[in-house]
Amino acid sequence: MTAPTFSVVKGNPTDEELAALTAVLAELQAAATATAGPDDRNLWGRPSPLRHPDVFNPGAFANITYF
Repeated sequence: MTAPTFSVVKGNPTDEELAALTAVLAELQAAATATAGPDDRNLWGRPSPLRHPDVFNPGAFANITYF
């Protein structure tokens, strides 16, 4: 037995509704996989070589007066 792909956390869907939802999600996943190229990876949070790394300075704005 395989692990479930998703779980219903609210409501009481019928078996037909779950089958339809599973078919739609499987089709969307297949379409996304078929059209994905090698540059379509999620690189969120990865440092970019095109810009300088951000420097975190917690005291940079300590002396600002707000009016």
